[in-house]
Amino acid sequence: MISNKFKDKFSFLLTPLGKRVAKTGISPNQLTLLGMVLSIGAGVLIALGFLGWGAFLVIVSGLCDALDGTIARNTQQVTSFGAFLDSTLDRYSDLALYLGVMTMAFTHKNLPLFLWTALALAGAIMVSYTRARAECLIEKCQVGIMERPERVILLLVGLIFNWLEWAMILTAILANATALHRIYYTHQQLGNRQD
Repeated sequence: MISNKFKDKFSFLLTPLGKRVAKTGISPNQLTLLGMVLSIGAGVLIALGFLGWGAFLVIVSGLCDALDGTIARNTQQVTSFGAFLDSTLDRYSDLALYLGVMTMAFTHKNLPLFLWTALALAGAIMVSYTRARAECLIEKCQVGIMERPERVILLLVGLIFNWLEWAMILTAILANATALHRIYYTHQQLGNRQD
């Protein structure tokens, strides 16, 4: 799922592009599924060391992720299941990408990259989980700077400029900091409320 702040900034590009893609007849859920498949392909390419091609598929996958909601709104196909599917398949996409980096690191015996990527993956999962769990208890929990678009952009920078280890270090630190921020924020919102 692409965050609202990202969508708002690029809506002038996403809206017309979404209308064109919608004319092909592809449904929002099909686009969501395509994005996940492309992420899996990117993960495989990264694992094999084809970082440039992996980066290309990450970009196309991200475009699918950005457009599925736009198409749903433009074609009146917004559904609760679509939102659920989008968030769920995003987690599979995250797993595919980070496991791809971890596999490459393991193959090249790069233990620091392997460990930092594992921490980045944990952070990515916890950013999503803390928000989902918090929003069962409070209305909104969108605090923190490291949502999925930011993580994908950092990964892309690492892949394109061969700064993968630095990208994973930053992701690991900032994603886990975001998860901790959400825990603190939820605690502040709930106070000593008893159920």
